Amino acid sequence: MAKSQKSQDEIVEFLIDFCSVFKIEKPTVCVGIVNIFRNETFAVLNHLGDTPAYICGFVGYCPWTPTNFTGIVQFPKPKPPHVTPVPPVPGAPVHRILHLSDIHVDTLYVEGMNDDCGEPICCRAANGPGINGSTAAGKWGDYQCDVNMLMFTNMLEYIANELPPLDYIFWTGDNPPHDVWMQTRETQLNASLRITNLLDKYFPQVPKFPCVGNHEGVPVDSFPLPGTPGSHWLYDGLSGYWEDWFGGNDTDAIETFRYGGYYSMQMTPGLRVISLNMNWCNNINAWLIENVTDPASMLQWTIDTLQQSEDIQEKVYIIGHIPPGIEDCIDIWSQQFYQVINRYEDTIVAAFYGHTHRDHFEVFYTQDGTNRATSVALITPSSTTYKNQNPSFRIITTDVESSYLVEISTYYTDLNEANANDYPTWKLEYNSTDTYTMTTLFPEDWDNALNNIQVNSTMFDVFYQFYYSSSPYPLEHPCDDTCQLSYTCYLQSGTDYLYQQCLKKKLTSYHNSNQLTFDNYLEYIQMKSINNDKVC
Repeated sequence: MAKSQKSQDEIVEFLIDFCSVFKIEKPTVCVGIVNIFRNETFAVLNHLGDTPAYICGFVGYCPWTPTNFTGIVQFPKPKPPHVTPVPPVPGAPVHRILHLSDIHVDTLYVEGMNDDCGEPICCRAANGPGINGSTAAGKWGDYQCDVNMLMFTNMLEYIANELPPLDYIFWTGDNPPHDVWMQTRETQLNASLRITNLLDKYFPQVPKFPCVGNHEGVPVDSFPLPGTPGSHWLYDGLSGYWEDWFGGNDTDAIETFRYGGYYSMQMTPGLRVISLNMNWCNNINAWLIENVTDPASMLQWTIDTLQQSEDIQEKVYIIGHIPPGIEDCIDIWSQQFYQVINRYEDTIVAAFYGHTHRDHFEVFYTQDGTNRATSVALITPSSTTYKNQNPSFRIITTDVESSYLVEISTYYTDLNEANANDYPTWKLEYNSTDTYTMTTLFPEDWDNALNNIQVNSTMFDVFYQFYYSSSPYPLEHPCDDTCQLSYTCYLQSGTDYLYQQCLKKKLTSYHNSNQLTFDNYLEYIQMKSINNDKVC
């Protein structure tokens, strides 16, 4: 055995023992997860160009700026004067877009099994039976586990049979269950194929626009840079499933998707969708150590595509998995993307994401001191119940002529009621215009909604309830005034840096009246807020 191989084996053995002895996970999970990440970890860390300081900076523990990186994005043309959008005419023809995200359907889910098994995901036969009324998984699902096939297919049946016909579908990724320690390339591709077939079954004639989520990779969050061994199995497999969705002969879309998992397609004359692979900003994707400023050249491609759309006065919807304003997205990339969003504010109508499993939004602003709202990112709640979430989906209504948003309607079913009544009842949870008192859905309207959430405690409580798709969690875990600071900063920050700055600014006022130090505050929000609510 080569010395390097022996050293790797010793490291792997140590990590498995450490994970097991300190009960980080069960031994079977420790063995599975360490071995799955083994090859990727050694391949990345053995790269000759990676110094300890570089790696320390990448993971966020050391001050660090990439070599020759200014942070200033160069655009092909100067930004034209902003044009105030004209509201759609009431009653004009509309398109209806279904937005699904974070499905995570678990085909191994078994009613009655233990939902508290001590593994990342439970409710399976291998976990043994639970205690009825306590830890036994329900027929229609469980708040501690991924959604089962029974519930998900019922959701699709309701959409297909009970709601008005769809014009388009946005599907923003994360298809496999959370059994990340036992996944293979085959299981991952099968998970996406399963949902692909279901969408074609229930909506055969509806154009569909998918994205790649962070759970599609093996291991989870692993997306090697183009040209790296193992970088194309996923895109080649998915493009085979989705070739008809790409129009069969849209060679540009197929080419960029097979290269880096992103693409652009015309939805209708005057309207385009840009589907981003947000794993190129995923801060857990270790392969990005090699390139954090523009992995897979997606950022430059996005600029070029938006410029082409601007030149012909074409509107654009952006879809992706990981929202740019959260800590999961590398901040160097997010700050560049923020500039792109602002530069093309009159071309981009809105952006649609998932990943967090929660219902929220992000407002982007000019960075020239005027603080005018320029764009909005709408994050849809998950179809999966993992964790503490009612199964949800969203219908986006848009004006046909202008492509502007007319309504955002979020639907859900109460999981406890479904299990108690032996059948789910799907409900309209809320319309955005009604709940947030908006006549239009332009960025400035979302900015006004954010301001209302900040100053009106009743409005915040409504937002907090919808954040979890009206599950029992908000009532069981109330969010007090200091907890609210974190949420409202989250809504107005398109980068993690802006989020941290917002917290510091708000803390100054709060500290003066409550004698709370910043360190204590950070510790507080880690326990009480979204920062401790990571399910993605």
